[in-house]
Amino acid sequence: MDQQNLSSNSTETTKAPKPTHLGVTIVTGDRVVYDGLADRVVAPAVSGQISILLRHAPLLATLEPGELMVRLDDHTESMAVGGGFIEVLDDQVTVLADTVERAEEIDVARAEAARQRARALMRMYRDRPEYAAAYQAMRRSRARLKVASRMVK
Repeated sequence: MDQQNLSSNSTETTKAPKPTHLGVTIVTGDRVVYDGLADRVVAPAVSGQISILLRHAPLLATLEPGELMVRLDDHTESMAVGGGFIEVLDDQVTVLADTVERAEEIDVARAEAARQRARALMRMYRDRPEYAAAYQAMRRSRARLKVASRMVK
């Protein structure tokens, strides 16, 4: 009997506390851009903009050039992402990106020059295979300019 009581007590499980925030890691090939907590992550997926909250279903998605936002409490950090992947698993969000720039890292004059070059290339390569690369360059430069404009406000 004592043996049975001992074994029944040892089968009681202790529940781990539920997380209150997402863990977020954003990396490129050469640096860690963000490693911290968030209430919400909004990302530009190929299938459309996605918003990740606590207890989100597991997800693996391809990112396209656009604005990546990480929100914690009343603060939102906006970053320009050049494409990549996002994975969500057990309240942990991992972004593996081609390029990521925080608003304060963006050279607005350079981004505007890139937009002008991309626009010219799109006109020149209309109806040619090179058009897709020019279009992607346009999207990257627009994302950079959008994120940089948030710094001014």
